[in-house]
Amino acid sequence: MRKALSYFKFLLFPFTLIYASILSIRNLMFDWGFLKSSSFNLPIISVGNISVGGTGKTPHTEYLIKLLQNKYKLASLSRGYKRKSEGFLLADENSNSLDLGDEPMQMNRKFPDLSVAVDADRVNGVQQLLANEKGLNLDCILLDDAYQHRYIKPGLSVLLIDYNRPISHDFVMPMGRLRETASGKKRADIIIMSKCPTDLNKSETEKLKKSIKPLPHQELYFTTLDYAPIEPVFTSSKKFLSLNNSNSESLGILLVTGIANPRPLRKYLNTFCSELNELQFPDHYTFKDKDIKQIEKAFNALKFDNKIIITTEKDAIRFLDMKIESDILEKNMAYIPLQIKFLHKTKDQFDKHIHGFVESFK
Repeated sequence: MRKALSYFKFLLFPFTLIYASILSIRNLMFDWGFLKSSSFNLPIISVGNISVGGTGKTPHTEYLIKLLQNKYKLASLSRGYKRKSEGFLLADENSNSLDLGDEPMQMNRKFPDLSVAVDADRVNGVQQLLANEKGLNLDCILLDDAYQHRYIKPGLSVLLIDYNRPISHDFVMPMGRLRETASGKKRADIIIMSKCPTDLNKSETEKLKKSIKPLPHQELYFTTLDYAPIEPVFTSSKKFLSLNNSNSESLGILLVTGIANPRPLRKYLNTFCSELNELQFPDHYTFKDKDIKQIEKAFNALKFDNKIIITTEKDAIRFLDMKIESDILEKNMAYIPLQIKFLHKTKDQFDKHIHGFVESFK
């Protein structure tokens, strides 16, 4: 099987070469000024990656929101991946995940003082935010997943690299998982290696630093994902005990996900239960009525009386936008919020860098 996959990847190499060449020419056109990058007179922070799939953009963006929201008037701007609407859209109390996409909708629900907007054209999106008739009076804009969107020039660019998929050992699509060549990391001001193990020691950190080779102006940080206590998805859900307090010898968990990589969550939950079944759907999946019936059937098949359905916070947003008529889901479904932690006591240094950048525009 592995030989067949290797052979298939080899067949994709010509397409990868063509795609990488086109991307390199495009980047050179921006570097040399033949294609224009627009700048704005307020702090704009971009959070993005080079590889496809989850690198932890949402929890890192949420960290920035929590860091800045008490002092500054913030807006987030993304393209709104897989949304059904078009053009510029500013979220309000009537918005849902079909209008905005699941990740912007998650932020809209989670941070009521945040102005959440979506627009595939980031330049137009920023212009619309600044000229908004509601008078948003913004102090800072966060661009989500805009590392390759070079028509806008952020004042500060944060690049995320997945510890489990280092870009130095990967290829450009379709042979690999890179959106552009690894040399694109030179545009970043801050590089964060995300999803690191919690026990990452200083020796391995130095090895990783040598493989990343940050430029003199770039700061490098290492973060790990941390799971917060579970929360009920629906208001009618029963109050769940912390997983740490559950009796793992008699707990059954049904894990339902529509994300790029559920393996870390699966590994985490395995430590709290004796039975773990899983229903895995495609990334950014829109759940349907037939899926609800499948979830109910899988939940009923768990052999323990003490059992629970667990999903991700991003998936919970999509379930909330459905007209759920299932007592099983309403009473037994919970989600696990994600948060990040900086390793090696570098949190204060990172926070100071971000605050210093925003303050510099005053």
